[in-house]
Amino acid sequence: MADHLPQSEITGWLLAGGEGRRVGGVNKGLQLYQGQALASWVIRALQAQVGTLHINANRDLERYGQLLQAASAQGQVWPDAVDINASLGPLAGILTGLRQAATPWLMVAACDTPALPSTLVTQLHQQALSHHADIAVPVTQDADGETRHHWTCALIHARTRPSLESALAQGERRVGQWIKSCTWIGVSFNDPAAFININTPETLHGPA
Repeated sequence: MADHLPQSEITGWLLAGGEGRRVGGVNKGLQLYQGQALASWVIRALQAQVGTLHINANRDLERYGQLLQAASAQGQVWPDAVDINASLGPLAGILTGLRQAATPWLMVAACDTPALPSTLVTQLHQQALSHHADIAVPVTQDADGETRHHWTCALIHARTRPSLESALAQGERRVGQWIKSCTWIGVSFNDPAAFININTPETLHGPA
């Protein structure tokens, strides 16, 4: 196994296609967090770790494109494929990514995770190869000892696409449930704060 990360084999895929229900229906990835659009933090975190970085969004496509351009990211904005029911949530975006990516691996991350670690992709890739897994998912321990799997932050191999096509056709909506049906591995990370989700007005802006 190579010691370095083969970035050219990995496409970054930022999930920004949600409805933003927890933040009043606004486009969450475009909301300001510490002075910058939330999605910009994720773009910056992933950009150096992947070969190409795209955004999956179903509204405000031009604005997301501007965020990529501002970061000099070599990618584009893709809405969910027209034949996929967008109400199926993140899995619809992931399948769109697996269809569009020209690389063996797709690194999926949500637009509300601004603190992703700089070693994220390297660690997931190494463990996936070591354990012959098709999907690698970060795992952390909360302060109370509870184990948390970060299902929408996953390194996914292109060969899982038929499995996901089938799962979506059967109406599956749960990312974790689909991942558990594949050959997958959980990869431990020490800092739970690196995977924080900014998904409420309080976490976005601070207490009123």
